[in-house]
Amino acid sequence: MLQASTRLSHPEAIEAMHRFQQDHPEFITVESETGPWSMVIPAGRFFVQIEADHLSVLAEGVDAIGLSYLKLIFVDHIREYLEEEIEFAWTGDETDTKVPPFFRQITVVWSKQLTRSMQRVRFAVPDLENLQHTELHVRLLLSPKGRTPVWPWMTASGGMAWPQGEDALMARIYTLRSVDLAAGEIEIDFVLHPCDAPSAANWSTLCQPGDIAGMLGPAGQIPRSSGRLLMLGDETALPAIARACEVLPIGADCEILVEVDGPEDEMDLGWPVSWLHRNGATPGTTSLLADAVKAREPSDDLYLWAAAEFSAFKEIRRHVRSVWNLPREQHSVVAYWRYGTQGVLPEEPHHKKKA
Repeated sequence: MLQASTRLSHPEAIEAMHRFQQDHPEFITVESETGPWSMVIPAGRFFVQIEADHLSVLAEGVDAIGLSYLKLIFVDHIREYLEEEIEFAWTGDETDTKVPPFFRQITVVWSKQLTRSMQRVRFAVPDLENLQHTELHVRLLLSPKGRTPVWPWMTASGGMAWPQGEDALMARIYTLRSVDLAAGEIEIDFVLHPCDAPSAANWSTLCQPGDIAGMLGPAGQIPRSSGRLLMLGDETALPAIARACEVLPIGADCEILVEVDGPEDEMDLGWPVSWLHRNGATPGTTSLLADAVKAREPSDDLYLWAAAEFSAFKEIRRHVRSVWNLPREQHSVVAYWRYGTQGVLPEEPHHKKKA
């Protein structure tokens, strides 16, 4: 394990740590009102405790990538809860890294249209074997047309700094549809939608072999369950559902529901799918997915995974938690995009700011 340590001196530090733990109880445990706090994820762990007039923070990563992730997670969340760009001074391993170890400059190999609403792009990725290729999502970075890319870098505080102004990047979250370690290549599926402004979807249809992009990640787990599994989503969730289908054991108790516009948008996932058709309705304006959840009943061994537009996400999560009373460890419901905005969301909507 690689280690790095820092300290947090702030009058609201303890409150920030408690909010951090309350928002992520599946990963962070706390022993009392005054800590200590510990977080364990596949990338590593961190341990936070009170020492004199400050909080002492120890981050341990399984490798350089894991340690960078732990520092980034801690710094970003604490800054969010404190609503302040507080600076941190880390000592230990990997403290002078400028290029994020989870960043790669990737190159287009080919691009082709799969269905009326889906484009697939294959990328060559250097040192792909050193990334957590079994994980699900990456952040794709596209530079402004005609400009030499300026990629993000790590700050001394352990956070990320991003190019601004004319060099500002378009950053979108996408699913790794497939990973070919032997070839050092990945595939990403892009949902196509009409858009006059620059968009990742438009880029996917216009890119040529040799074009470059940036990639951060990957992160996020493929949906799995040892019992009953219910997966549902719209087009944006199709690549993640497809990845999950590839690792389902034979005879698994799994039901899949996917909302698309019509039959021309359906894809073979190698597993039975119940397709819900919008029939021309604008994406993000229907209740098809939420209605489908409400028509079903939970069970003690159910794990539900859902990814969709923000309104559908809210309604599904409300029903799962308030009506079904399904424990948090038995469901993952996320918003992949929001109607009326460009791009996708990286995770569940951000935590509410303090009043």
